[in-house]
Amino acid sequence: MNPAGAPMGREQRGLQVIQRLGQTYRAMQAGFSGRVGHALPRWRILFTLAEDGASAQKQLVERCRLDPASLTRLLQALEQQEWIARETDVQDNRQTRVSLTPAGQAVVDAAMPRRLAFFDEALDGLQERDLDVLLRVLGALEENFRKAGTAQAPDRRA
Repeated sequence: MNPAGAPMGREQRGLQVIQRLGQTYRAMQAGFSGRVGHALPRWRILFTLAEDGASAQKQLVERCRLDPASLTRLLQALEQQEWIARETDVQDNRQTRVSLTPAGQAVVDAAMPRRLAFFDEALDGLQERDLDVLLRVLGALEENFRKAGTAQAPDRRA
């Protein structure tokens, strides 16, 4: 219901959902950073390298869902901290390969228990069926956003 007590229209309800998604995501990022000690984009890179081993920078863009410029800035900072190493791919000198250093692996190892505890607490009270429904709904929304973003806008000159 809106403030006047009338039921909300579909557009208003949709806007409410979108705003809530943004608020929830920002709360998750802040909570994750505070608990784990790493901002989520930086953690995605470290965790991906720990899971997959050395990766081409282009693969990290896709796997971490970061734009290339943001990834480059984050990699520069991680390299300055000596948590990653970058080198030109010996088979294709147009590509850069990124790997964790031993110091970077130690950072990941130290943060993993905090990461697990964060997600345990964040999902507290949610049943498996709740998570299944949420994943299905979020997947449908993501697909709808993609379709809506690529659909041709109506001609409003008429």
